[in-house]
Amino acid sequence: MSITLYIAEIQPWYMQKEDAVFFIIAIVIVISMAVFVKPVLQGEEIFAADGGATDEPLDIPADLSNLQSGSSTAATVTPTSTPIPTPAWDGTPKTVGYVDPSTYNIEKEDTISMRHQPQAYQSDRTMVPYAIIRGDASGTTEILRIPSGYWELHLTFDGWTASPYESYMIVQVRNADDRNDYQVFNTREMAPVTVDDTDTWVLEYYEAGNFYFVMEEELVKSYTIRILVPDDAV
Repeated sequence: MSITLYIAEIQPWYMQKEDAVFFIIAIVIVISMAVFVKPVLQGEEIFAADGGATDEPLDIPADLSNLQSGSSTAATVTPTSTPIPTPAWDGTPKTVGYVDPSTYNIEKEDTISMRHQPQAYQSDRTMVPYAIIRGDASGTTEILRIPSGYWELHLTFDGWTASPYESYMIVQVRNADDRNDYQVFNTREMAPVTVDDTDTWVLEYYEAGNFYFVMEEELVKSYTIRILVPDDAV
């Protein structure tokens, strides 16, 4: 009898506490939906990813005198190198040396062809030596920069025989900037002209640029090639 009465007395208190807990939970759910769920459904950002930073640009300080050298985060611009100008020719003939022919990856042609020479119209101009090549054997020269749009190649040689068919030379003039631009001549196929009482093979060119020369000699003691340019060309 006493036990039943005790349960009956505490049941109303227990029910009131349970109702209060449910009431508090309901309030928390409503507040959470208002704070978190509704902004998410509307596409709003609840917290900034960088801790509250905005996308507004920072103010640029009016006084930049306090900035130290190297403290700026701006990209550093690498200065471009200034090309070194080619020094002017002083009038002294250049001496052209020799190199290993494999430097230029020269491929020997099956047939040697001659390019037709243009008509000469520079006979009234004074030509002066610009570069000199001397040798006594076959070889390939280093690259020579010829600044004149018109220049001449003068070849003389001393053969071991008096026959121009037994002692002769084959010379290639190659454009160092275009391996397909080259000219080949054979002294056996050309008649020389007399220059200073010496048999001289003369070729005229109408192109400035970088050139090198490939010489092939046959029974030749020594040879000299002179590159001549107009005296007012450089």
